Amino acid sequence: MIPPRVDEMLPELAPFVHAVQARRPDDGTWCEAWTVRDVLVHQTGNAEELARVLEAYLAGTPVETRGFDREAPFRRMSDAELWATFLNRCERLTEIASAAAQDASPEAEVIWTGRTVKVPFFAEHMREELILHRWDLTGDDRTAVRALNEPWMTEHSVVSVGRPLLARGRAALDLGPTGGSKAGCAPRARTTSW
Repeated sequence: MIPPRVDEMLPELAPFVHAVQARRPDDGTWCEAWTVRDVLVHQTGNAEELARVLEAYLAGTPVETRGFDREAPFRRMSDAELWATFLNRCERLTEIASAAAQDASPEAEVIWTGRTVKVPFFAEHMREELILHRWDLTGDDRTAVRALNEPWMTEHSVVSVGRPLLARGRAALDLGPTGGSKAGCAPRARTTSW
């Protein structure tokens, strides 16, 4: 059972839990090469890392965001232990995000993946992850379509997550200041009327 305070902060948790429980751990998902268990491992790591970074900020001792190697300990757990740990990490994130909502300005900036985000980002990002990875399990059912169409979800996915990822990818590709063509290569002219 999900505690009421967790359900209130992470309303997408219950639909995610039901989607996981309706499948076997070794079932495949829409996320290529990931099983249901892989998705649960990933979500456990997400909840733990979001809580760890926000808690360190609140304590005045900011920490760097860890990479996906943070998931390794969860991969070694039994299915039952993983499940309990996932629920525990979601509850812990809720506690820390609630404390942050009381103790920090919503405009306070916290370092996350080499950039800064506002305090409310942490709970919202877990909500987004629960929606996206539930979709990996269920595909386009009514719950997934409704959740994916929420305006906040689009804003978070495109602006808060997508733009920084695109900027990081662009920088890694070293496309230069305009992001356009390399020397001697001009962009192609559009030849269709649509």
